[in-house]
Amino acid sequence: MKRVILALLVVFIFDTLLYAKDKPQLLLYCGITMYQPIKKISNLIEKKYHCKINIIQGGSKDLYDSIKFSKMGDIFLPGSESYVKQCEKDKIIMDKRLVGYNQAAIFIQKDNPKNIKGLDDLLREDISTILCDPQSGSIGAMTEKILKKFKGEDFFNKAYAKAVEIGTDSRNLNSVLIDKQADMTINWIATAYWKENRKFIDIIKLDDKLAPKQKLVISILKFTKYPDIAKAIIEYASSKNGMKIMKGYGF
Repeated sequence: MKRVILALLVVFIFDTLLYAKDKPQLLLYCGITMYQPIKKISNLIEKKYHCKINIIQGGSKDLYDSIKFSKMGDIFLPGSESYVKQCEKDKIIMDKRLVGYNQAAIFIQKDNPKNIKGLDDLLREDISTILCDPQSGSIGAMTEKILKKFKGEDFFNKAYAKAVEIGTDSRNLNSVLIDKQADMTINWIATAYWKENRKFIDIIKLDDKLAPKQKLVISILKFTKYPDIAKAIIEYASSKNGMKIMKGYGF
């Protein structure tokens, strides 16, 4: 994933050099879960400000590492507020806004053919699972927190050891589930309602104490060359209209 993101950064640099004279080029780092609504918001901003917003999507940890490495970009929207807080500690954030909330849930095959009831089923011998790498996507870090809070580190270790695959991000988890290579995972609720997923996936909600709602915070990076446009992006995303778009995608 990191190699893909770095490759996209190279493409962005090339596009910027090629088209800089025509219109402002901005770089927006976006967690995969939020890509669809942010793309819609970006399209509106592009028309109003006659600019080009290049969106790099990926696991939140990979995006954060790429920002730190490249010291490039304008906007950052990870799947967990913790990465924005880390950027604040690194002193690379200029401004931020709340754009919505997301929450983790158990994802299962449509109509629940294996009669999965809860987290204990992660260890059932007849259930195949995929879990996200805690060091990659924001859902991986949240999965680790949920499982350790549920029954401790031993349960967490057993669940990951039993998984047929360790995923990289929310899209990867859904793809494996839809392809019926796994029966069960833990993922962000919003992705279950996407058009390409809802025909194949059902969810089992988790107690808020186990899986608290997570703030989605969009921020301006200090590297931005277009602070006015960057500010317009985060202000629209956090406005009534912007949040309506986010809500339409399950946030």
